[in-house]
Order: sequence, then structure tokens, then C-alpha cells
Amino acid sequence: MRERTVVGFLAGAAPDLDFLVNLAGPVAYLEQHRGPTHSLLLTPLWALVLALGFSLIRKRRFHWSAYFGVCLLALCIHIVGDLITSYGTQILAPLSNWSPGWNTTFIIDPYLSGILLVGFLLSLYWRPRTSAALTLAAATALVGYQATQNRAAMDIARAYADDAGLAVERIAVYPQPFSPWNWKLAISEAEAHHLARISLRRSSPWPDPGEDAAWWRQILASYQPVQAPVWTRHSQFGSGREDALAREVWSHEAFDFYRWFADLPALRTVDDHPERGTCVWFGDLRFQLEGLTPPFVFGMCRRLVDEDWTLYRMRGGNPVEI
Repeated sequence: MRERTVVGFLAGAAPDLDFLVNLAGPVAYLEQHRGPTHSLLLTPLWALVLALGFSLIRKRRFHWSAYFGVCLLALCIHIVGDLITSYGTQILAPLSNWSPGWNTTFIIDPYLSGILLVGFLLSLYWRPRTSAALTLAAATALVGYQATQNRAAMDIARAYADDAGLAVERIAVYPQPFSPWNWKLAISEAEAHHLARISLRRSSPWPDPGEDAAWWRQILASYQPVQAPVWTRHSQFGSGREDALAREVWSHEAFDFYRWFADLPALRTVDDHPERGTCVWFGDLRFQLEGLTPPFVFGMCRRLVDEDWTLYRMRGGNPVEI
């Protein structure tokens, strides 16, 4: 039984080997991360490959079929564990790049991670079946509770949209770090997003931590009580000169990958550089956290009006040509 536990743990971690796609570049990473390795259609194939591998490692002490069921179950649990987050998981790859996310659980959730870790360690030294059942029950209860908080956050967002008379195209809420009660509310109009960060449990705002405070304090302080949310508007294309340039970049063929990837796309800035020329930058607001440099910021630059655009990404706050 202990061997099955270890095999399940290793098989469950296997899909995240797709981080190696990053070696092929940031565009390939966005297109393929949580892609084929996380596909429900390909799960039986990956389970077979892993089962054969474990059988060979064990010098065929057990037939591959003895490992197959454990590997298949572990892979499915991993995929479900990714589906509950906001990043998106291509469960129908390679037939479709549809990338759903259930938005119940933050991508790094200390409570869920703690439950799984304790359950794994407990299964090594106590009754494995009982440990697994208790772990599954605790994890399911946590995610179920987070789903109820998702619904509560959605109700708040809908109420604001109605009161403000917004021309709503979509409403979404995103789980946030540190607490199942922290949420980002997003109301999307045709070319703009209205965002607010709230805490479903706080009755008063956090004290202002100041610009020099630790990043985690800035994040925590950004979540306001339900009674006093701070809404901000983010344009997808900006205005004036920015608008024309942003639309040109957004519709560029080389930017196809980002139009597919970004859930809450918004113009970050249009700037002029002596070497790169005019640069137009977009970000995905679902990943924006107070006090941290946002990931997945991409843009295009050109030196002259009659030149084609060149693709760039922000890495550590510095533009890098792709």
C-alpha cells in the first residue's frame, strides 16, 4: 500500500513537467502549459506511459497493469485540482484549446496544500485507506465551501453592476491569496473592466501599510469590506493616440496567442523608447496583485510607422524581445 501511495504522489505531480515547455519560449509556454499533459482525453495514454515506467523501474516486479489504475486516478485528481483555479486547463487538448477554470480556489492555496500534505504523510504511517478517505473528504469540504464564497462574491458583483447601470458583457470573480474570503470582482463591458478587491468577512478596512511595506501586507490591505469596495475602471485600449495603437497591436497576427490567453485584457501603457521605438503593453488583470509586478505582460514595439511590430514580453520589469 505504501508503494501505491508513493506511485500516486509521483504520478499526480507528473503533469506539471510541462513547465519544461518554457524552454521553447514564453509564447509556447502560454499556449501549452496545462495543455496536453492536463487533457482528460490523453489521460489514459499518460497513465499507461507512467505505469510502464514504474514497472520498468521496479524491474517488472509488478505488471504495468498494477500501476495503471493508481496513475490514472492520480492524474485525474491533478486535473481537477487545476480546474478549480483561475488559470485555465485545456481538458480537451489536442482537439480544442478551450481552457475552463472554476474560480473557486487560488492557485497556491495554503489550506488545500496543507490538507493534501498532511493526508499524504498520514497515509505513509497510518491506515492508508482511512487516511485517503479523510483527506478526500476534507479537501472536498474546503473546495465546496470556497464555491459558496464564489457565489456570494458573484452576488455582490451583480448587485453593483445593476446599481451602476453598466452595459455588462460578463461578470467573473477570482479567488485571491491568503483567505477563502478574499475575492477579486470583475465586471466586463465591451472594452473595459471594472474591478474591486473585497473581503467577505472584514467589517473595516486594513490600515494603510504604506508603499514600503512587505508585499504580503500590501496584498492583504487591498481587500476592502463588502460595505466599502473600491471600484476601478481599466480600459482595454485606452484613448486618443493610445487607442489606435493598442487596437493595431491587439489585432496583430503575432498577438493571436495573447488574445486567446488573456481573460481580462487591458492596456497597461504606451511608451516611446529611443531604441525600441513605440511600445504597446497589455496585461491580464486576473493576475494583478497589489504590491507585486504582474506576470504575463506582453506587448509589441516598432521604431518606424512603416515597420512591422516586434513581439516583446516583460520579464522582471524589463522588456525582452521574443
